Order: sequence, then structure tokens, then C-alpha cells
Amino acid sequence: MKIIHSLEEFSENTTPVILAAGCFDGLHIGHRAVIQVAIDHARACGGEAWVFTFDPHPAQVLSPGHAPPLIFTSGQQLRHLQETGIDGCILQPFTLEFMKQEPTVFFDNLCTYIPELAGISVGEDWSFGKNRSGNPALLTRLCDEQNIFFSAHPAICWKAERVSSTRIREAIKLGHFDDVLGMLGQPVSTIGKVVHGEQIGRGLGYPTANIDPENDMLPPRGIYAAQLRVGHRLHNAAAYIGHRGTFHENEPQVLEVHLIDETDIDLYGQQVEVSYLEYIRRDRVFEDGDKLKEQIKADITAIRASLQ
Repeated sequence: MKIIHSLEEFSENTTPVILAAGCFDGLHIGHRAVIQVAIDHARACGGEAWVFTFDPHPAQVLSPGHAPPLIFTSGQQLRHLQETGIDGCILQPFTLEFMKQEPTVFFDNLCTYIPELAGISVGEDWSFGKNRSGNPALLTRLCDEQNIFFSAHPAICWKAERVSSTRIREAIKLGHFDDVLGMLGQPVSTIGKVVHGEQIGRGLGYPTANIDPENDMLPPRGIYAAQLRVGHRLHNAAAYIGHRGTFHENEPQVLEVHLIDETDIDLYGQQVEVSYLEYIRRDRVFEDGDKLKEQIKADITAIRASLQ
């Protein structure tokens, strides 16, 4: 997958280009449907399918300090975009100046910098340009005038409601992982580097990897059946999100992962990804380390059963 960091960097193509345009936070099943339209049309006309999206997310520019947390990091987003099979991605800088462009100017720039533009795919509710005045109705007219294929994909629903990044964020906050999986099409995950901890888990007989998360948001505090991605390998794991109240008061929240049945993997300094598969129980404070150790043993049993 080719990656460029502005529309102006697009190199001249000799084959038709189909763009899938949107913000795509989380790359949920609705986003994937929009992208698949671009891929299918590109393959049918012997062209290339590209994603046009923004960096940073427009909400981070329009509402700094109040923007919703992003579901994926930029690295996760690019990896999942590549997995869709697209040929390239334009990461357009979103600035206040860009925001003030008239919709027709934005469209003209697409046609200027991508002379072989042959199609655009968006979601039915996509808006763009100054005061968000650009919409699928306008794009339909502009594309018709230039003989460019256009698609505004209808909303995709999950449990009779429209799938959206906002709805997925709420499901993550509530720990409703069946809904998250249904709407994302994959488990929600956290990426981060393994750092040195206090080795409390090792002292209890359950060594853990402490992860410094890069994601904006984490699921609720508690114990999870999880998988840990290290490079291209997946390992069954128990994940803990909480404040380690049995041993500390007022400690910042931590993310720890224990690899089930594997103890000889050196993870320090590596970037890993935790995928949360099932919520096992809430975070609790125990009388002492022995009580916690008993509970961990029961948690591991429950997690093994969940991961079978």
C-alpha cells in the first residue's frame, strides 16, 4: 500500500483511480463497505483503489480539548487499511485553512491532482468543505458533470441501529464486546510498548507484561480474556486494566498482560497489541496477596475456557 501525506503529493497515474473518502475512525463495517465499493469498481475498470482520509482527525482541529477519543492509533488504522486490499492512502493534513475550502474547490483540487480520477465512494452522511456544506447530493452532480462514478453507500446497521464510531466508543466504555465485535468486525485492541513494572505479578506466580498504551481510550477496568500480538504471532493471554488497589492507593491506571502457558518470551521494549475478547470480571481490591492469588487462579481457568 502506497502512503502519501497530502493530495499534492499524488503522482500521475496511468490507470483510473477510485477514491474512498471519509474519516474512517475505527474502520468499522460501514467504513469497510464504502472502501469495498472503491475496490470493486477499481478492479472492474483495471484501476487502483485509494483511501482519502485526514490526519489529524477533523474533530481534533475543530474541537481541541473536546474531541472524542480515537478508537485506533494512526499505526493501527494504516495496518487495517492495508488489510482491506487498497492500493494507496492519502493522509490529508486537516487544518483550519483546509476546512474553509468551498466544496467545489475541494472537488476541483481532487480532479486537478488526480487527473485519472474515475470514481468516488463515500458514506451517505458524509459532509465536506466550508460549513460542511458539501454532501452526497452535490458530489452526485459534480461527478455526473465530469463523467466520474459516484457512490454514497447506505448506512450499515447492527441490531437495528446505524453503526458509527460514536456508538462503538460507547460500547467500548460499557464493556459490551459482542457489540464492539459486531460493529468493528474485529476485537477492539490496544497497542503499546512493554515497560518495566514492579514485578508484583511475578511475585504471585503470574508474571505480567506492563504495557504503556498509545491508544486514546481503554475498555473499563477489569480482567479480560485476550490475545497478545507480538510481531506476527498471537498468544493467548489474561489482561488486567486497573489501579492495583490490593497493593497501592491512588495509583494511576495500568494495563498488564499475563501470557497463558508461556513464560520464556522476553517482551521488554517490544511494541505489542492487546485484543480484548471477553470481559471476565470487574476490578476488585483483595484483603491480601494470597486472596488475590486465589482469584487469579480462578480467572486463568475462566479465561482458558473462554479462549477454547
